[in-house]
Amino acid sequence: MTVAPLVVYAGFYLFLVFFAICLATGLYYVAEIVEEYTRLTRKVINYTIKVVVIGIHLLLLVWDRLPILCIAFGVGAHVFYYRMLKTFPYITLTSVDFIGSACLLVISHLVWFQFFLRDPRCAYVSVEWMLGFMLIMLWIVPFAFFISLAANESVLPGAGGPYPYQGYSRLEMGDVAEKMYRGLERAYSFSSNFFTSYLKKIVSVCQ
Repeated sequence: MTVAPLVVYAGFYLFLVFFAICLATGLYYVAEIVEEYTRLTRKVINYTIKVVVIGIHLLLLVWDRLPILCIAFGVGAHVFYYRMLKTFPYITLTSVDFIGSACLLVISHLVWFQFFLRDPRCAYVSVEWMLGFMLIMLWIVPFAFFISLAANESVLPGAGGPYPYQGYSRLEMGDVAEKMYRGLERAYSFSSNFFTSYLKKIVSVCQ
């Protein structure tokens, strides 16, 4: 077969283009919602932390009897996330809470990967299963904080923050959010232009 592999490769490449477009537009839309509804975003993150820490970690420890070391690092990371909500949407990248949460996030990845590789119960675990587990247990709250950086752009210069002149200022965080927006816009523009030119080539070849 000579035509079928070409079709498969073309379809897979188009799938990657579609995925990039959907990801860029989705992140841009979510960032807009977070910027407009900051208080609601804080409540959502708060409830997510409580459900993940109190609910899922407890069930994994008691019901599934997963290693207490993995559970302890996961709970510790979410405790730091919860402390970061006190200054939300202000995020000081040099604060103890942020550095502690980042360190525990890295350690949580290491201990969970060791569990998946060495525990006999995970011998037949697929990649999709592991990614789904990691999404809920490790990535969902940090991703919410990452998207929430865009909310700092909407803060007025005269608005008082918890630490207005410590660590990174509101203007610096606004620059970070602006760079995120520009990156998403470039990704969306590049993907759209590439996909349009690719379709034009296909149409010209068929004609």
